[in-house]
Amino acid sequence: CGCLTVKDVTALEGLAHRADETMQAVIQKPHEDVMARKEFDMEVLHLRRAFALADRIPVNIFTSKVNEWCEKVRLKATEHLYHACCHPGCGMENWILQVDFDRDYRSNGRYAWFCRKGHKNSVLPVQDDIDEMNKNILMHPEFYTDRCGTDSLALRRFRLCPGCVDAGLLTFAVHEAGCKQWPGTRSAHRHCFCFSCTRPWGSGNDGTCAHSVRCLDPGIQQVRTKRGADGSQFLEIGFINAEAYIKWVQGRGDCPPTRFPTGTVLGATRQGSLGMEDKKQLQKAIRDGTS
Repeated sequence: CGCLTVKDVTALEGLAHRADETMQAVIQKPHEDVMARKEFDMEVLHLRRAFALADRIPVNIFTSKVNEWCEKVRLKATEHLYHACCHPGCGMENWILQVDFDRDYRSNGRYAWFCRKGHKNSVLPVQDDIDEMNKNILMHPEFYTDRCGTDSLALRRFRLCPGCVDAGLLTFAVHEAGCKQWPGTRSAHRHCFCFSCTRPWGSGNDGTCAHSVRCLDPGIQQVRTKRGADGSQFLEIGFINAEAYIKWVQGRGDCPPTRFPTGTVLGATRQGSLGMEDKKQLQKAIRDGTS
């Protein structure tokens, strides 16, 4: 009648049990009336087709199907609690709970996980969040100070934490004052890096930066998702020539591209996709500054 829902489990189970009993009773003692027997045979044929039954009708066919349906509805209601496997056709039973992912992977700086069938997956920020981060960085291409403390270097106000990007996260770092080391206290954040060259903070050797290193600013950061050779996705940081970008905003020269480790995005393409083509608005943001 349409009045029952998945919440009416007892009623649904009762109806299914009664249908099973009626079905088995008619199978064991067929109708004597020819037309009634034909009608029942047609129902059995439809039942076999619907549930792909090659042999006899199971004694609990309706009860089992109702239980399967209730389980599917229950799983659907909890679908939002899981990270789904990206492999086509991989069922929900192979997915990972978000709380389990955060505990076992995210907390250890890992964004890639394997489902129970061995498919590799990535949990990365959505494109809207990536775009918003890129816009915030790009709105202020200028240096906010010409001489920072200790190192006497020009620094930008905003950076993306490279270590977080490697872990599949977006962390908006803000330089308030002091030297080029961020954060000033290592315990304040999981990663410590140079706000000028963006390399990890260390001894100055093996790809790290230190106060003893006179490093260079690589430009304005941008971040994007990229698919690897194994089909999984990862985040990568690219850079824009800041001087050329500011000149373009001021109406001089071409819009510089973003150069990523795996390729280049044209400046006009980047500005268009981010909706940042209004040079007057960009000029105002630069004039207002970040101080």
